[in-house]
Amino acid sequence: MASNLVRDGVDLAFQTNLLYLDIINSRVGIKTASPGAGLALDVNGSARVQSDLEVTGDLTVSGNTTLVNTTNMEVEDNMLLLNSTGSVGNDAGIMINRGSAGNNAAFYWDEDDDTFKLVVTTSDGSTVTEITDSAFANFKVNDLTANSFITDGITITDNSISTTRTNDDLVLN
Repeated sequence: MASNLVRDGVDLAFQTNLLYLDIINSRVGIKTASPGAGLALDVNGSARVQSDLEVTGDLTVSGNTTLVNTTNMEVEDNMLLLNSTGSVGNDAGIMINRGSAGNNAAFYWDEDDDTFKLVVTTSDGSTVTEITDSAFANFKVNDLTANSFITDGITITDNSISTTRTNDDLVLN
């Protein structure tokens, strides 16, 4: 073991960079002989905590995928911001994986149509650019307030009803 232990001034290293103690700067490096400035602990590689972990400061996650595997998730913020980098041309929203029950469900902003949509979709959320609509989903509300209402060629705005369809009877009951 003594041959694996290296002392460089006041710093101490085990197997060169497996465990590196930077005594002067109060830093520990695991699998690195040069722990990053401003870091008390610098781990080069994957890490696992097998019990609770409490972070009392800010948590910054830098990567392409963040996986949260939990039964229930609570978020204190009143507002969730999607697409925080402002990438133009990408649909953004919330997708529900329905498993074997059928196509997924999504509520999202469609960049191509410049509108919100509630749909069932064959998309699985793995692409960040486009949602493929299979069909519009049913939507149930108690009261609906809108500036205008457009359905199948009929538009209702204020007290005006108009249609873009020809040869159809418009029946008001």
